[in-house]
Amino acid sequence: MENTIHFLNGKFVPETELLISPRDLGYMRGYAVADFIVTHNHHVIKLRDHVQRLFRSAQVIGLHIPWTTQQLEDWIRETIKRNDVESEITLKTIISGGVSKSLTQAETPTIVIIVDRYRPHPSEYYEKGVKAITVDFQRSYPAAKHTNYIEAIRQRAKMDKNDVTDIIYHEHSRVTEGAGNNIFAVIHNILVTTKTNIIEGITRNILLEILHLPIPIEVRDISLAELATATEVFLTGSGRGVIGVVKIDDNTVGNGIVGPITREVAKQYDEYMQAQISDGQN
Repeated sequence: MENTIHFLNGKFVPETELLISPRDLGYMRGYAVADFIVTHNHHVIKLRDHVQRLFRSAQVIGLHIPWTTQQLEDWIRETIKRNDVESEITLKTIISGGVSKSLTQAETPTIVIIVDRYRPHPSEYYEKGVKAITVDFQRSYPAAKHTNYIEAIRQRAKMDKNDVTDIIYHEHSRVTEGAGNNIFAVIHNILVTTKTNIIEGITRNILLEILHLPIPIEVRDISLAELATATEVFLTGSGRGVIGVVKIDDNTVGNGIVGPITREVAKQYDEYMQAQISDGQN
């Protein structure tokens, strides 16, 4: 994307000036929180929810933020305005502990809003579903959306080799979340989403607010054994919406196709988003 404008420490800068010190605690020690946003009709749905979650993540890891949520919302909106492009964009907001020569946070943290062109997932993911693998792993400070994606990156080569697009984490056989998304499963004709040690995704929370289905919805822990009995599984996230999972490890989910509940959930989510766009919500 040509002439991209990012936000860095109070200034709007081009790609060539998107630079931070290697002494920054986000780079040196991985001490940073982040949030990911996709624009819809050049607006952000649930912007306040995104920003508040970023502040909650910082609180969880003890990262001090000297700005208000309103300031951050204004910076995000202005960053969008300065990127006058026809296509939708993504914005990754990262706040780190700042430049430090020790383990002590700097007085002022580093803040950056990185802009990229939005690249939607292939349509076949939505029509045919995707494959996932399970990995026994628990993120540190799981209630915080931070920048430590070591395990997801470590698994990438294995995933690419086996035509797998997603990871489903579990902690000693208790299913938690994906690497950047939440998980739902239809188990014994009940739609269940996980509860413990997860990031509460914006898309997940929207669905819990809006869904009207012919089956009950529960928020509770799910075991790997239960997941193996699921007739439908889908993953949710801001960058993907709702994508069905048709194979987990070597096991086919249900009939191996995107099921009717998943399609209905995707339909209701798309209708909700279109209504928000029409109302000009931001």
